Amino acid sequence: MLLSKEQKQAVGHVNGPMLVLAGPGSGKTTVITMRVKNLIEKEHIPSENILVITYTRAAALEMRERFFRMCPKGASVTFATFHSFFFKILRSYCPFEPSDLITDSTRRDIVKKTIEESFPGYTPNQEVLDHVSKDIALFKNMTLESANFKPFSCGIAEFNKMLSIYNKKLRSTGRIDFDDILALTYKLLIKKPEICAELSSSYRYILIDEFQDINLLQYETVRLLENAHQNIFAVGDDDQAIYRFRGADPTLMKRFLDDHRDAPLVTLPENHRCPKSVVECSSKLINNNRNRFKKNLFSKVSSGSVTIKGFKTTSDEYRFIVSECVKAIKNGTEPSSIAVLYRNNYQPGPLVSLFSSRSIPYDNRGKHSDLYESLPARIVLSYIAASRGDIQREAALEIINVPERGIPRGGFTHVRTNLLSPDTKNFSSSASRSLQSLSGDLKMMSGLDLFSCIKYIRKKIGLDRYLKELAASRPDGDIDLLAILDVLEEESRDFSDYAEWCEHISVKRRSEESAINTECNGVRFLSFHSAKGLEFDTVFIIDTAEGVVPSGRAFLKDNLEEERRMFYVALTRAKKDLFVLYAKEHRGRTTAPSRFIGEMSK
Repeated sequence: MLLSKEQKQAVGHVNGPMLVLAGPGSGKTTVITMRVKNLIEKEHIPSENILVITYTRAAALEMRERFFRMCPKGASVTFATFHSFFFKILRSYCPFEPSDLITDSTRRDIVKKTIEESFPGYTPNQEVLDHVSKDIALFKNMTLESANFKPFSCGIAEFNKMLSIYNKKLRSTGRIDFDDILALTYKLLIKKPEICAELSSSYRYILIDEFQDINLLQYETVRLLENAHQNIFAVGDDDQAIYRFRGADPTLMKRFLDDHRDAPLVTLPENHRCPKSVVECSSKLINNNRNRFKKNLFSKVSSGSVTIKGFKTTSDEYRFIVSECVKAIKNGTEPSSIAVLYRNNYQPGPLVSLFSSRSIPYDNRGKHSDLYESLPARIVLSYIAASRGDIQREAALEIINVPERGIPRGGFTHVRTNLLSPDTKNFSSSASRSLQSLSGDLKMMSGLDLFSCIKYIRKKIGLDRYLKELAASRPDGDIDLLAILDVLEEESRDFSDYAEWCEHISVKRRSEESAINTECNGVRFLSFHSAKGLEFDTVFIIDTAEGVVPSGRAFLKDNLEEERRMFYVALTRAKKDLFVLYAKEHRGRTTAPSRFIGEMSK
């Protein structure tokens, strides 16, 4: 295999630290596996002294299989994820067994019981469970800087209470969760330096893939493990760092050079995957980020094209995609070699429906979110149900204080209630007035069509303002709350009454669940995050409008740079043809093309 000058430098490196900047399609897996082969065959390093860490189990297995095919002598090299390797350490030196690690299902049950114990009488829905679980996981992954932690799911005091109850429930059974593994390993190595020294001596050469995704806890643990030899080989691309919302810290790549003053920095500049046109436009885009390593990337692949195209409406945009896909498939293109990429998981719904109606094979098994289970959708649907005079207790509790009205939750004890004629005898005078005011709004809505109902909820009742205030505290990576309302508002135009809309929602959920559970050779629908690490002959990036890409909430410098990195990842999935599409009217509103289009076109 012919290697470039830069690849040879990285592969031939033996002792001491090194940082390798590996851009999209630059052959980083080749460099890692060839370096391990070189250590074993030319430097005669025992294979059991080599550790290769990746971020996913699938990546670890793929790299191991690829390496073993080229180097049968390396059977004892350890290929592992951070969590699997650290759990191996815990099993070796602590009384932990695989059965002590709780499953995702058990974790959800414990989180649910924790919330119910913390807030008696409250039954959390799936979104609340997800957000509390995410907060607990993020906190445990930020153990070294937890003093700065700000939970999204609730206030700090409430979160600390839930965290305490959750951990007590785990300790009472002698079990741990997935996110305990990192912190427990770090604490073990700190408290038992003799164990740390033994491990550092055993794994004299450590290689880490996707180094831009490392968090502080992982970084400090690796620093302990490399202490005896400093043979740390870090490979990553700060331009593809898109997991800050999970605790990843791309600035640790620069800290690596500060902590390893003698470490060579090698850049792999050639993109072997993308055509020259894609590399040029994506480089123009990412060069607008300031907090990054500068790179001069290039490609020798001449075939391929970049098309930037605007439309009057999203309907026109989506019809164009359908037409292009039909044409490509008729000409022999494999549907699975085509991808539709988007910023947020709620976006592709109308386009998926269009694919289904045209019988175009599609694969929607990527990260999937239920639009109608989102907070904005639940609030809107609960308000409309209440305006029709019949509502479940949980749905009533969803809206009585959205926005804040000071109505006590304890006043609603029956399974069903009617907010059009509320019972206020046990309420204070102020709460009674608030409930009567809510009843007046619902009666006003009772005579409106669905589209007008949503307008009334957003503007007159103040849901837009309420969600804007809530969105200010959202972690990076969460979806745009107001954009969900735009989708619901536009969809509501097609239905004459609430019952018809509910039937549509039920059918849509069943069809989407069927698509998720069915494997097929279809056009892939993926978010920018889900597409990372994948590649396709043809890529369509949809809804590239300002406020969507980048998100309207990305006004701080760090957030905007992360949005630009996400778009960069999306652009560089294309092996041949790239389509960047936008509409002048998006979800019923006039929009401008994304600023990123201008940046990549200069």
